[in-house]
Amino acid sequence: MIGWYCRAGLGWTSGRLQPWAARMAVDEPDLDVCDLGGRWGRYRPGDDERGPGRMSLGWPLFQLPMHLVDYVVAHELAHVRISGHRAGFWRLLSQALPEYEERRAELDELGRRMWMGEIAQEDPSRALLGR
Repeated sequence: MIGWYCRAGLGWTSGRLQPWAARMAVDEPDLDVCDLGGRWGRYRPGDDERGPGRMSLGWPLFQLPMHLVDYVVAHELAHVRISGHRAGFWRLLSQALPEYEERRAELDELGRRMWMGEIAQEDPSRALLGR
């Protein structure tokens, strides 16, 4: 199931990345969808010779409504230009997505109730011993 979310998320986001990057006047980073633990997304800058960096999106993100996926994409693209979360970062994000505060609040609320892939596993030695 996680593999499906990774493939489907990558396919969907590949078509959405360019419009957001153009709106924010940033280069498109390389993209992957993977397990990021409890994070929705991550941006890592690249070397000057290797392009604009890499955006990784956590596969659980694709369980959410697509307007929240767009929020995370825009959020990570803002990091292409501005690292950290200082005032300039939020200004850039608000220019591209004026309703970012509402989407951020919705993501925080839904995220508390989401399955992020952790499955409790029984200790195999206990199962073998019948405990």
